[in-house]
Amino acid sequence: MVDESLGLKVSRKSGEKIRRTLIEMGLFDRSRKICSDESHVYLPVLEIDEKSAAKLGSIGQFELVHFSFLPEERIISPEDLLGFRPSFEVVGDIAMVEERDAERVAAALMSTNKSIKTVIAPISDVEGEFRTRRFRHVAGEARTVTLHKEHGLRYRVDLEGAYFTPRLGTERLRIAGLVSPGDVVLDMFAGVGPFSLLLAKKGAKVIAMDKNPVAVKYLRENALLNKVNSIEILEGDASELALRYENRADHVIMNLPHSACEFLIPAMRAAKSEGMVHYYCIAPDDDLYKDVALIKKAAEEKDLGVEVLYKEIVRSYAPHRSNVVIDFRLLKS
Repeated sequence: MVDESLGLKVSRKSGEKIRRTLIEMGLFDRSRKICSDESHVYLPVLEIDEKSAAKLGSIGQFELVHFSFLPEERIISPEDLLGFRPSFEVVGDIAMVEERDAERVAAALMSTNKSIKTVIAPISDVEGEFRTRRFRHVAGEARTVTLHKEHGLRYRVDLEGAYFTPRLGTERLRIAGLVSPGDVVLDMFAGVGPFSLLLAKKGAKVIAMDKNPVAVKYLRENALLNKVNSIEILEGDASELALRYENRADHVIMNLPHSACEFLIPAMRAAKSEGMVHYYCIAPDDDLYKDVALIKKAAEEKDLGVEVLYKEIVRSYAPHRSNVVIDFRLLKS
């Protein structure tokens, strides 16, 4: 027998509005399931005082009842099994975990998330001229290649052959909101294409380049996979390739956070007057936007004006260090 608990009896017409309001007010009882009949919905609540009742009454009529709500089935989380919240990223069906307690964390992830088929742990930082990491296999299938879905697009990626992080997904969507159809976009460090293909799908004319042949291979595959045609893909050094597009780009993306400052001059030359550059770097938390000075110095060397439009942390990177973005506009005579 299910014990009765407090609930609201509301018409089907008002049910969704009142449910949302209960959640906003912190009064919805998530441990119990919503019930309904032909004309009414029964919403489980934690408590209702006079002030809350008055607010809900302004949205729709309700009746305070005691009802036999069924308990909501609780999904067991990795935190339940481990006793702590593990740090991990999921790309496609591969989970990347930290080295500490890697085997225990892998077992917890795979037992609570059936879509995870492989667990790996990095054994190096991002390194070398191709910005890659080395991993060790921890559990599941022994591979580093997967298919990742983001914003309606699919990306095949080899995590050991080309750097990729899903933690920039929100930032990629922000940039997409700034780009208009027909804009020329120069993606100087395109990787497997998460910025480039999203922007090309929106109608931008994208020039995507990368020095890493593995990244370029997957970039070409991903363009075909997502049926993207308005993209030019180049393999080589961005400092040389960018100069082919002098004064042509409405947007320049510089997602090379450890060394983007070394490519500021080619990026500035590629941008149109009033073109925007989206610059990413790793910075200490006590001086997050120190690279603004480098940007202004590079602009002065070329007698260019620069206007900083946006500064923000896009993700934490390491203790006391963050990955930040600085958007700036170039003013050319």
